[in-house]
Amino acid sequence: MLKSILVVVGSYMLSIVLVLCSDPLLSALFPGDFVHGRVPSQTALLASTALFIAISILCAWLCARFAPAPKSRHVLAFMILGELLGIASTIPNWNTGWPHWYWLSWLLSWPLSCFVGLRIEQRRGR
Repeated sequence: MLKSILVVVGSYMLSIVLVLCSDPLLSALFPGDFVHGRVPSQTALLASTALFIAISILCAWLCARFAPAPKSRHVLAFMILGELLGIASTIPNWNTGWPHWYWLSWLLSWPLSCFVGLRIEQRRGR
């Protein structure tokens, strides 16, 4: 039970750290876009979303890779945790001037990315 909790929470915490660590990369690729009080360009937001999806797939795969059987239940818990916290962070940011598609793309891509990460591990395990 403890291993299950550690794998799910640890994978999610890693996803947060990697997303935060991608901020300097995005700032370097899109100078002036990711500054406090400014809404980034559409291109910068698309790049941010693409990085988020890649990180989500990686962390879902890691969750599945290190979780005890049944792996799908652990990735489901990982997905639910991320979706709930994603909704909780979207609500206060909804009317901050950022395009709504950006928040929705993260909420919609998260479950799909989790599924892809799980499938990668399932294929690797065969």
